[in-house]
Amino acid sequence: MEKPKYLYHGSRYKVDILEPRQASGLPEENGTEFGVYAYEHQEMVIPFSLTITPFEDGKMGIQVDDATGIVTLSAGVWDETAIGYIYQLPSETFEMIDDLQWVSRQPVKPIACTAFYGREYADKVKLIGAALEYQLNKK
Repeated sequence: MEKPKYLYHGSRYKVDILEPRQASGLPEENGTEFGVYAYEHQEMVIPFSLTITPFEDGKMGIQVDDATGIVTLSAGVWDETAIGYIYQLPSETFEMIDDLQWVSRQPVKPIACTAFYGREYADKVKLIGAALEYQLNKK
């Protein structure tokens, strides 16, 4: 596969430089690398840009469908009023680690940053179970 000119990274935080960090994902999903993660397609990073936090008791259940980018939240709180950020990145320092993900072990200066409110991607968030109950009861 040819390396794309640009890659995308999603975050809840606005920064000038993306610094490599220890990921806390699943080993079977190549989610344990130290670096800056990125994807080739912008829509794949939306879930990482959304503000989703655990319940007060620490419980959180979240699943992201890699094919559709839809986030299913079964436990936890989604703040649709929070701002998320999608960064466009130069691909020079990135290497592909699986069919979807790229990683850079060096800091990356974004080319561009797009800010949005979580509610703009309401069609990508599906609340079920305790997360849905929480959302309905807070209104």
